[in-house]
Amino acid sequence: MGLTHQTFLNHQTFVTASAEARADLPGSSLIDEYLVFLAVMQERSELTILAYRGDLIRLLDYLLNHGKSLLGANHHDLAGFLADHQRTTSARSAARAASAARGLYSYLIGSGQMVHDPMEGLRLHTEIASLPKALSVEDTMKLLEATVPTDPLASRDRAMLELLYASGMRISELVGLDLEDLREDSFWLTVTGKGSKERLVPVPPIAASFLSGYLGEPRRQLIRKHSTERAVFVNQTGGRLTRQGAWFALKKRAQAVGLGNRFSPHTLRHSCATHLVEAGADLRVIQELLGHSSIATTEIYTKVSVAHLTKVYNEFHPRASRP
Repeated sequence: MGLTHQTFLNHQTFVTASAEARADLPGSSLIDEYLVFLAVMQERSELTILAYRGDLIRLLDYLLNHGKSLLGANHHDLAGFLADHQRTTSARSAARAASAARGLYSYLIGSGQMVHDPMEGLRLHTEIASLPKALSVEDTMKLLEATVPTDPLASRDRAMLELLYASGMRISELVGLDLEDLREDSFWLTVTGKGSKERLVPVPPIAASFLSGYLGEPRRQLIRKHSTERAVFVNQTGGRLTRQGAWFALKKRAQAVGLGNRFSPHTLRHSCATHLVEAGADLRVIQELLGHSSIATTEIYTKVSVAHLTKVYNEFHPRASRP
């Protein structure tokens, strides 16, 4: 269901983020106007809105420090901002900032507030640096098997880890699961992804076994004070587990086996896709599994696979080493 203008502006997370993002900067109202457009007309997710706001406030801050405004910026100004951003952040963050700026100026032109697009022709060379990081199959198994379901929280965490790796779903999709999303056969579930689009994802027997085990006595113990809670994954007090709560719990599991510095909210999603590509799975199947709207997004995993192939070749082929 789409957000209304008022619902979006009243959302506590957005209001808090706005207050912390130097909303007093001249021109910030144009950013708010664009973000409302994204939320209401394009139904972009809350996480995307918050990330874009941070990027655009940084852009506005950069322009003001250089004596420019959003509406008065030219191609040179935007190129300088992107170069500065690329030097000081990750390739993925820089690419997102470029996307946010491109979207903002497209909106300003479409709404008649600008004539020329200062982002026209600007591109970031981030493809190689932004390849998703995946765990090896061995490290993935180590993480999964080290989380032994000896108590309700461990049972929950093992089920989450197994499900994330088996399905490739996002953590936000995982914590958004309700009991009604689980099919009676336990081997499929309905996932609601970006843009409120639903898709069916398979739950293979091993993941289904750990999920079923958690949904019995462990979950009943956790929801003892919230017996009507419909969320699949709950916190210690029985309420729906948040994205941040799930990330924190799983990060601790990764740290326990020495993988903490290599674990992020998307690690198991990337690992799932990468391992499928390396095993020869069809890209269209992986696209459907991950919920990508474009096959181009999925194709990045073929580059990961090529990188893996190169590494293995250089390590093991007798003619790979230079004389």
